[in-house]
Amino acid sequence: MSNSSNPNPFPLRTSRWLMAAGIYNLVWGAITIGFPHLLFNLCGISRLNYPEIWQCVGMVVGVYGIGYLIAAGDSRTHWPIVLVGLLGKIFGPIGFAVALAKGTFPPSFGLTILTNDLVWWIPFGLLLLDAARNHTLTEQPGSAASQHFLKETRIAAPPAVVFAFHESPGAIRHLIPPWEKMKVAETDGSLQIGSRVVLQGKVLGVIPVRWVALHTEYDPPHVFADRQQSGPFAFWYHRHRCVDDGQGGTLLRDEVEYQAPLGIVGQFLGGWLIRRKLDGMFAYRHDKTRQMIESGEWKSTLPL
Repeated sequence: MSNSSNPNPFPLRTSRWLMAAGIYNLVWGAITIGFPHLLFNLCGISRLNYPEIWQCVGMVVGVYGIGYLIAAGDSRTHWPIVLVGLLGKIFGPIGFAVALAKGTFPPSFGLTILTNDLVWWIPFGLLLLDAARNHTLTEQPGSAASQHFLKETRIAAPPAVVFAFHESPGAIRHLIPPWEKMKVAETDGSLQIGSRVVLQGKVLGVIPVRWVALHTEYDPPHVFADRQQSGPFAFWYHRHRCVDDGQGGTLLRDEVEYQAPLGIVGQFLGGWLIRRKLDGMFAYRHDKTRQMIESGEWKSTLPL
């Protein structure tokens, strides 16, 4: 993944640490799988009755190695892999210290703690610090980590009418799909720059969420936009466009740029679900908008 547009480019020399960690883990894992008694023999302690358990440890360590090699391409993007690796390298020595205090392992067994864990604390910590310092750079429009969504529908009404519908009191309440457990908690009743909307509800029906959106663009009857101040996404920017189709109608176009929570992990695990929910939500919004405008129903909701 290229970072040529990043004003603070990813320092490629730092990838050497992750490359080294990846190769080390793969070698250590392979040796452990192939020779599960080797370390116990070297430390002069009894062999395991079930060496397969130790071989499983070798497999896990090897899988970590693959993760480190992936992260070596850009530790800022793949910082969750580095974080999980560092946590493992912290918890491992803690577990060994407890076992050592109980007399379970001899001190010589700690050699593997030194090479597997302790020597990596500083480089992994520095990699995470670098990712944290540059985190705001990845949460910007046009970032390589961003995903894009577009929904367009023709409505048989001019842009001024479509725009006026969106400005009408309570319009947003009509546009929330009934299956979404969300409601409008606060609203300024405006689309103008600086106004905001607060939604509250539950994601997937169980996870409480408070979504605060700030309006950032306002050019009637052409476009208005909002940006997430806080909420379920790492980044969210939504433009609503009303484009004159030249035939007395409007192309209602919703353009969304977003980033899944938890970075690359969130996109990998939940990207398909986010896309599916966006498809359903905007299909409902557009159908409802077209139906209310073309039927004139929305005008009956206006205050007298």
